[in-house]
Amino acid sequence: MNGFEKRKERKKANILNAAFDLFSQYGVQKVSIQEIAQKAQVSQVTIYNYFGGKDQLLFETVKKFVYEKFDYFKEIVHDEKLNFKDKISTVIQGKKESALHISPDFIQSVMADQPHIKEFIRKFSEEDTVPLLMELIDQGKKQGYIHPELSFRTVMFYVEMYYQAMQSNSPMMKESPAEFSEEITHLFFYGLMGDQQQKIHDE
Repeated sequence: MNGFEKRKERKKANILNAAFDLFSQYGVQKVSIQEIAQKAQVSQVTIYNYFGGKDQLLFETVKKFVYEKFDYFKEIVHDEKLNFKDKISTVIQGKKESALHISPDFIQSVMADQPHIKEFIRKFSEEDTVPLLMELIDQGKKQGYIHPELSFRTVMFYVEMYYQAMQSNSPMMKESPAEFSEEITHLFFYGLMGDQQQKIHDE
């Protein structure tokens, strides 16, 4: 890649990062190409030349975000230094922090107003994300953190339930959040009766 191509790719990356920051903070409808150009420090013409228009820019922005999050997730799943508990805690915490920077309007625009983006996410989830999640859950079963007879669907329902609870604005989350988060994490892995990992090993 020569100098011109490197500069072009840097500009594209800057535009996509700027677009994501603005879209996720204010929602797609409230952000103009002019505002994105100003934040990325490029001309509006440059954005149109690279991406054609706002819809295509949004699509490329979502794709970049999805690919980056997937690569991060894949590194965690394949990290041999982490056990299942550390991995699932990192994944859920990462989802929580990401969601804090994404407005409901942005999510609504992506999933409802842009059918081709919704289809991309569905296909990517089916072909890439789900197989990796299955690999992670299989690790959990082998390490004794998940009961071997639980189905993938049931485990994912449980993970999603925990994630939704962590996303809530419950007053319980605001009072001693670090302590509450630690206790909820313990509850997630061991249930109300204590160390479920030991129970599995004893069966």
